[in-house]
Amino acid sequence: MTLQLDLERIAAAKLWLTSAAPNAALKGAPRDLPYLASALYALIPIAQEEVDRITCDEWWRIYINPSWLSEASVQEIGEELAHVTWHLLTDHANRARGMSVDSSTANHWKVASDMAVANAFDPEAFELSNLPRAADAGLAIGLSAEEYFASLSRLPVNDPPSGGSSGPQDGCGSGADGIPRSNELGPGSDVGGISAVEANEIRRQVAISYRDHIKKRGTKPGDDLRWIRQTLEPRVPWESLLSGAVRRAIGWAAGRGEYTYSRPSRRSSTIRGVVLPGQKRPVPRVSVIVDTSGSVDDELLARALGEVDGAISALGIPGANITIYSVDAAVHTIAKVRHALDARLVGAGGTDLRIGLKAAELERPRPEVIIVFTDGDTPWPTNPPPGSTVIAAILGRHQDELPPTPTWATRVECLVETWN
Repeated sequence: MTLQLDLERIAAAKLWLTSAAPNAALKGAPRDLPYLASALYALIPIAQEEVDRITCDEWWRIYINPSWLSEASVQEIGEELAHVTWHLLTDHANRARGMSVDSSTANHWKVASDMAVANAFDPEAFELSNLPRAADAGLAIGLSAEEYFASLSRLPVNDPPSGGSSGPQDGCGSGADGIPRSNELGPGSDVGGISAVEANEIRRQVAISYRDHIKKRGTKPGDDLRWIRQTLEPRVPWESLLSGAVRRAIGWAAGRGEYTYSRPSRRSSTIRGVVLPGQKRPVPRVSVIVDTSGSVDDELLARALGEVDGAISALGIPGANITIYSVDAAVHTIAKVRHALDARLVGAGGTDLRIGLKAAELERPRPEVIIVFTDGDTPWPTNPPPGSTVIAAILGRHQDELPPTPTWATRVECLVETWN
């Protein structure tokens, strides 16, 4: 017998979630969560008796028990829909894999992710009654699922299911923890599903609507703000960008051969009476110009210098070929060091890095790579130092309006967060 779902009840629950009510204080009144609409109407409902209520998989299919659906109130259905939808919106499945969640820790992750979902809604306006609350476990409100998981994993829980996957009634489905269930259809099903690209677009649409919603209704705990920013402003870690730029610049410089007669070419033997010069691979010379003005974040500067050290060490550049310039409105120190972090930095006045770049240009032999660490609030020369690749590492904070840099410099923004 083919199982049938009462689609009208599901539609009524979606409208109950997204519609406004003249008096929201009335019991059972619509919840006025319009930002969920794009996600709710993307869900693919499937009838399945193996689940207790509603679970989800990673392809935005929701598995609904028809018997439960026919007996549950519109409010109960709406709460379950909001619950699984928020798991999908915040990509708890991939985040669980990032935390190496498996069958032995799935119970911890279920509680942790459900606490994060419960935090997403104002309890005075819409409380998910079936979800655990962070306060009941003595934990702070507004933490991420990962933070709750780290705390809960040190507490005793029920024995986890054995084997490599959870059973059909365990947890909220693979859409919440990335662990396949025996009742789920999988990625190749003819039923269809939401692809990763489509899911990201849904998340983006909801994040825009949710951001506008909380601006009108007040502030939200930190994890929801993090989710909005990560969805709308995805960021590549600056550490890998900086070290990659340094490696590419040094690798390009090292690849430029220099002719020398101290090592004649092997082709000389084919031409009588002529000695052809051979080539040698030069060791790139690196200069680091550090803006020591008072506006530069010292902690962030130390982190950035450490990334440069790591990149240079990985390429085997001898310390004697690294020159550090300490500059604000003047060049204070010039030193050859083994590691960038060994530099003695002096100065705390204004900034004019043109002086530092000019000093590097006059260095003999000239550096092939110049790395500039600055907050960007400085004048720049019209042209780069001849024969040098310049990397401008701009130190700042997210949401700051960072000054421009010349087009001839490779710009890498090294930023830290300004919010909790």
